[in-house]
Amino acid sequence: MKPFPLARSLSVALATLLAGALVGCGAMPAPTTAPTPPPRPKPTFWVTSPTESSRSLQVEATAAAAAPGGTADVRVDPTQVHQVWWGTGAAMTDSSVELLEDRPGLLKALYDPAAAKGAHLNMLRLPLSATDFSRTPWTWSWDSVSATPTPEARRAIALVKSGVLPLRPSLRVVGAAWSAPASLKSGSSVRGGALVPGDETSYADLLVAQARWLSRHGLPLWATSLGNEPGHSSDYPSMTMTDAQMSALGTAVGPRLDALGTRLWAVDHNWYDRDRVDAVLAGSAGFDGAAFHCYAGQPGQMAGLGVPRMVTECTGTTDGAVGTFGWDAKNLVADSINAGSSGLMMWNLALDPSHGPVDPATRGGCGQCRGVLTVTPTGAIREPEFYTLAHLSRAASPGAHVVSVTGPPWLSVAAFRNPDGTFGVFGQSRSSVTQTVRLAVGSRAGRTYEVRPGEMFSYRAPLPTGGA
Repeated sequence: MKPFPLARSLSVALATLLAGALVGCGAMPAPTTAPTPPPRPKPTFWVTSPTESSRSLQVEATAAAAAPGGTADVRVDPTQVHQVWWGTGAAMTDSSVELLEDRPGLLKALYDPAAAKGAHLNMLRLPLSATDFSRTPWTWSWDSVSATPTPEARRAIALVKSGVLPLRPSLRVVGAAWSAPASLKSGSSVRGGALVPGDETSYADLLVAQARWLSRHGLPLWATSLGNEPGHSSDYPSMTMTDAQMSALGTAVGPRLDALGTRLWAVDHNWYDRDRVDAVLAGSAGFDGAAFHCYAGQPGQMAGLGVPRMVTECTGTTDGAVGTFGWDAKNLVADSINAGSSGLMMWNLALDPSHGPVDPATRGGCGQCRGVLTVTPTGAIREPEFYTLAHLSRAASPGAHVVSVTGPPWLSVAAFRNPDGTFGVFGQSRSSVTQTVRLAVGSRAGRTYEVRPGEMFSYRAPLPTGGA
C-alpha cells in the first residue's frame, strides 16, 4: 500500500538532516557539482614564408576560395598510431651560453611556451665537455671516484637552471661528452684521439658520476649518449670509440643510469652509421635508444630499429630560407619521422654573425655553422632552423603520438595525436604556385588554408567529437 503522505515527508526530512550531520562530521562527502570542462581549443593555422618577413608564424584565417593551384587534401588518420613524440630542442654550447647570458628575452623566444612568435622548445642538449664551439678545451674533473664540473660546465648548468627551467619546468635535458678527460685518451689530450683500451671502466664510472651530480644539483639528465660522434677525431675536443668499447660501456653504464631515470642512447653519429648502431645494440642490452646526426647518409637508414631513435644534431650553414625550409621539412621532419624518429634537436642554440665565438686554435671545427638564433650586438635573427622547430613544436606536444597522414607529393607532411585531445599537422610546400590545402581527419570535411610557394605551416585542432 502507499505510505501516508505526512509520514513519507517526515522520513525524507529526517534522512536529509542525517546526511547533513554526517557531512559536517566528515563521514560523508558533500554533493559536488561536476567541474566545467575546459573550452575546446579553436583550430589554428600558422604559416611562415621563406621570402616574406611579414608572414612569420602568422596565424591565418580559413581560405574563402580555391587558389590558382587548386585544392589539395591532407587527411589525418588518428587511428593509425606510431611512435611517441619527445619534442624539439638544440644544444647549449659554450658559444651559446656566452651569447644567451643576460638576455632573458632570447631564452623566452626559444623556450617560453606562451611566446606568440617563439620556438616553443622543450629539449636541451647539454655538452658534458668542451666542443668545437668552446673558447678553451675542458672536461669535468675526475679522480676515479668523484666528478666535478669545471667553471665552464657550471656556467652552462647555471644558465639552464636559472634561465630555461623557469620557462620549461618539464625540460628534457640530453647529455653528451665530446671527449673523456685527457688521462683516458690516446695522446693524453682532450683534442682528438681515442678512448684508451682498458679505460672503459673508468670512463663508465665518470659518465654515471656526472649524471648523479647533475641529478643531485637539480638538473637530472632525461637521456644521454656515451659520447658525441664516436667515429670522428679532430683538433678540437673529440674522441673515437670502437663498437666493442661502446657495447662494453653500454653494459656497464645502462643499468646504473636506469636507476637514475636516465635513458642511454647508442652511437650518436650520422644516419650513415646505421651498421655501427646495429653492432653496438647487438653487443649490449644496456641501451634504451639510438641517436643520429644528419651530416651523412639518409634518414631512412634509421628505420626498422628495435629501439626508439631521434635526430640529436643537425645544423644550418649558409643556405637561404627557401632551400633550408625544403631540406629540413623533407629530411629532418617528414622522412625522419617516417623512419621512426621521436624528436629533433638542432646544433647550437645561438651563435654570432661570425659563426662563433670559438677557440682560435681550432681549425677542424665548423666554420660555417649557424645557430638557431644569430645574436648581433643589437638583437637576434631567427634563422630558418628556428622556424622548422617552431612549426614542429606547434603541431606536436611532448607525449604526442605520430599518426598516419596522406597528402600531395609536393608537400612534406607529418601528423600527430596530442595528449590534450587535439591533432596537429606540420607541412611545407614545394609547389611553385599558391595552393589551397584542406586539412581534415579521416573522411570528415576539412578546413582550407592558403599556402604560398615554399611556405612552412603547422595546424592544430580538436579531434572530432565522437571520432577516433
